[in-house]
Amino acid sequence: MTSHTRQDPAERHRQLLAVACAQAEAHGLDTLTPALVAEAAGASKALVFHYFGSTAKLRRAVALDAVAHLDAALEPDDLPLAERPARAMTGFVDSVTAHRHVWEGIWRGTLADDPATADALQAVRRRLLARLVATADTLGFTPNDRLRLLADGWIALVENLTAAWLAGSDIGRDELERLLLSSLVVLVPELPEPARSAVVELTRRTATRP
Repeated sequence: MTSHTRQDPAERHRQLLAVACAQAEAHGLDTLTPALVAEAAGASKALVFHYFGSTAKLRRAVALDAVAHLDAALEPDDLPLAERPARAMTGFVDSVTAHRHVWEGIWRGTLADDPATADALQAVRRRLLARLVATADTLGFTPNDRLRLLADGWIALVENLTAAWLAGSDIGRDELERLLLSSLVVLVPELPEPARSAVVELTRRTATRP
């Protein structure tokens, strides 16, 4: 008699999610279905439904995985303050391009209006904004409401520019990163010294970088 080892449900869920992420990246989040995942995983469609519940929830799980990956990529580091914005932009673009078809679905596709995905993405934005505030504290000033609002708008600008770039653009990856860094200049009117001079110098060096 052949014995069968029952697989841990959490591990099976991780395996199916990994397959779903790969399929979404290969074919687009909007085309992802339990049937597609089941075929790729060598599992039954019923099993995929058991773990994810519906097509919408399956797509949401993939989107939330991409958002978590982005959040990890934006974790604070111990680089000098002047180097942190460039490092954050590189981490942001790295994460988004690694899951570009998923992010297209998050920003402009099937999950653009999904509440759970929007909440998770907003949480990442809040943490990123908190990191900007922490950097400001290190520089010796407390951001006011106007600067917080402007910084929130800058994050939205970064997302929109990147979404447009993913949809099709003639500019390269390095040029995109320079453009995103240069856009920091929108914060300058609300920054006190020495933060104002630091951002102006950063955007100047970014604009002249080969």
